[in-house]
Amino acid sequence: MFVSRRSITLTACAAALLLSAPTVAAAPAPPAVTRDTPAVAPTAGPGDLLTAYQTVVETLEALGIQPFLYPTAALNCSADGPGIVPAVAGAVPGPWPATALPLPGLDLTAVKSGQTLFTFLPYGMAPDTAATNTAGMQVAWLNISNGRSGMASMGPIGDIVAAMVPPEVPVQLRPMAEAAIRDFLLAAIPVGGVRAVPVDTGHGTVLAAVFGTADNAGRSCFFFPTVGIIDVP
Repeated sequence: MFVSRRSITLTACAAALLLSAPTVAAAPAPPAVTRDTPAVAPTAGPGDLLTAYQTVVETLEALGIQPFLYPTAALNCSADGPGIVPAVAGAVPGPWPATALPLPGLDLTAVKSGQTLFTFLPYGMAPDTAATNTAGMQVAWLNISNGRSGMASMGPIGDIVAAMVPPEVPVQLRPMAEAAIRDFLLAAIPVGGVRAVPVDTGHGTVLAAVFGTADNAGRSCFFFPTVGIIDVP
């Protein structure tokens, strides 16, 4: 896994910008969306970047997902004009969630033992649509305990649900199983632009970097690399 000196410098600048923003009260709720009002997600201005970062970190931690070492950001990415969109990547080793999803007689734990679920949560992204390019975010990983490594494309939650259903689930029950996992994840992480991918990292200490592009209401946004260290027991 190679990250250029220029990428490291840009990432450090983005992280410093996020962490130096003053703490302010949360922004007021946006006006209700009506039939005549386009659905645009709220954007994070310079004054509430730190609040946005803390909100996403708290969301990850509440789910048992470990945030990466520092945040990332995309410049000139706001849906309604120039602006910074902050984001946080995270990971959680299996088995996860700790409580199996409610489908009697079946183990629907989304992430199995020896797997790692990598996630990417931006703040202020518009909801995905059929026209959204959802294949731009990547995770590069290395398990320094067993020597395994690789890269994987992160996708929207809806696209990876089928792959997270255990193969032993009967064909007749797969739609119900997929709906259970999808509803759980979407209820737990109701944020536009969320990306995730489960990876067979094996057990050990895993180093990972998440980076790439994500669309925000038709605007292509590049998110600088952010790195994390995950212990997969």
